[in-house]
Amino acid sequence: MDHASHRAPVTPVATAGTRYTCPMHPEIIRDAPGSCPKCGMALEPMLPAVEDEGSPELADFSRRFWFSLPATLVVLALAMVGHRWGALDAATRTWIELLLSTPVVAWAAAPFFVRWAVSLRTGQLNMWTLIGTGVGAAYIYSVVATLAPGIFPDSFREHGRVGVYFEAAAVIVSLTLLGQMMELRARSQTSAAIKALLRLAPKTARRIRADGGEEDIEVSHVHVGDRLRVRPGENVPTDGTVEEGHSSVDESMITGESCRWPKVRAIR
Repeated sequence: MDHASHRAPVTPVATAGTRYTCPMHPEIIRDAPGSCPKCGMALEPMLPAVEDEGSPELADFSRRFWFSLPATLVVLALAMVGHRWGALDAATRTWIELLLSTPVVAWAAAPFFVRWAVSLRTGQLNMWTLIGTGVGAAYIYSVVATLAPGIFPDSFREHGRVGVYFEAAAVIVSLTLLGQMMELRARSQTSAAIKALLRLAPKTARRIRADGGEEDIEVSHVHVGDRLRVRPGENVPTDGTVEEGHSSVDESMITGESCRWPKVRAIR
């Protein structure tokens, strides 16, 4: 595993002119990507880019989930049925659980603890507050029980050792990562549908100059008051008022039906 994989979650690079908002709290609007201060969700562009850039957060969470899943399963097996295996004594099982759960909590759950800290700092308590507190408490208690079992009363002992909760911490992390992956995939599918619609929009428009000549320009350079010509077979580049001409325009993307414009040549 390379050094980069141990870093905090990668923050998407801000695109010039793009504004970002929270899917759960649309009143949160920022000029750069990040996390929502209220719920901790990753901010998304208000208008997705036509280019398929993918979701950096989905890729990051997927990598953390699949790398940590084997360790989580082993820790869970040791906690549930490890006392039935005569080959491993109680102390050995506890140390193995500690070694395997540590990277899950310290690395795979790193984005959760970042959002947990933000929720405490801002006073906006959310699910990350609960997850971070639960995972941290289970792990820290288990570490103390492993390193200093003598400080606990005998009532805490079971199957030859002080009860530890490494499997709880690891399973919570893995299940949360899985849930985040499912949510991010669903959001990506919604963005993909919007991108598909954006790809249908024309990239250029034919503008009629004041001298009567015509020129092709990018749609982004069309201004209020410009007169545009839409030739047969072309898409209408922008909203406007029909001045003259006749043709048919396919509005099925909006209304489900096509319509005929009696006069269509120039659009102001």
